[in-house]
Amino acid sequence: MKDAALVAVGGKWFAAFSAVDARGTWRVGIEHSADLRAWSSMTFMPHDPSVEGEASPDVVREPGGPLVITYQSFVHDRHGGLAKLYYRTTSDFVHFSAARQLLRPVLTAPSDRLIDPALAWTPAGLLLGFKTGQDMQAFEIARSTTGRLDGPWKLVGKPGIRVFGDTIENYQFIEIDGRWKLLATSNQLDRPYLFDLVGNASRPSGWLRWSTGRELNVPQESWNTGRGITGSTYEHANCAYLVDQRSRDGHFYLLYEDASEMSSFGGEGHGALALARSVDLTHWSVPTG
Repeated sequence: MKDAALVAVGGKWFAAFSAVDARGTWRVGIEHSADLRAWSSMTFMPHDPSVEGEASPDVVREPGGPLVITYQSFVHDRHGGLAKLYYRTTSDFVHFSAARQLLRPVLTAPSDRLIDPALAWTPAGLLLGFKTGQDMQAFEIARSTTGRLDGPWKLVGKPGIRVFGDTIENYQFIEIDGRWKLLATSNQLDRPYLFDLVGNASRPSGWLRWSTGRELNVPQESWNTGRGITGSTYEHANCAYLVDQRSRDGHFYLLYEDASEMSSFGGEGHGALALARSVDLTHWSVPTG
C-alpha cells in the first residue's frame, strides 16, 4: 500500500490508497476507521475494465459538492497509450460515479504519460497539479477554463521546483491559516517536502512560484528496519498526505508509506501505511512500539 489520502466523512476516517498485490495488479484500496487505530477490511474503488489498473488517488471535496477522487490509470489508458488521469465522485466511499478523464483536450496523445493528479479549488480557479514525462519528468499545473472538472483544461506551466537536482511527485495542495502550501515527494530519495506559495494566489501564473521548500523530518518507526538509501533499498515517509486537525485536538496528521525493502511486490516493496503527528509541522512524533 502507498499513495494514501485521508478524509473524514460521517464520523469516520476513510483512507484511499494504491493497493498492489504480489502479481503486480494495481487498484485503489479503501479502508475506514473511527479512531485511526483499528481499521476495517480493505474494499476497492470499482475497477474500470477498459484500463489496466488504478493508482495514486488524491481526495478533495468539491465546494458545495461531493468528494472527488483523482487517480491515474496504471499502466495503460483506455486506448492503449501511457497512463492518463481520471476522476470519480463519491459521498460515502461505497457508491462511485463512472470514471471520467481529466485534462481534455490537452496531453491526450498515447505517448503522453500523466500521473499523480491533485486538485485544488483556488482564487485562481480550479487547478490540477500532475507529473508528466518519462525520461524527462516534470511537475506541471493546468487550469479548468470553466471551473468544471470536465474542463476544457489549459496548461498553466511548470513550477521551477527542484529537490536534489530533480523534480517532485505525489502532490497535495492544502490551505493552512489562509496560506496555500504544497506537499510533495522528492523524485530522488522519496522524501516529503513542504513548499509555500509565494506567487499571487489569484492569478494562474502565480501558482508557478513556490518557496524553496523544507523536508519534513519524521522519526523512523521501530517496525521499519530498512537501512541504506530511501527510494532505493527501503522507504520511509514516502507519498505523504497532510490533514489539519488542530481545531479538534491541536495536531496535524501525516499519513505516509514505509517499506523495509524494495524487492517484493514488483520492486515496490511490502509497503505499509504509517501515521505521525505534529503541532507545528516541524517536530513530529510517531507511535511507540
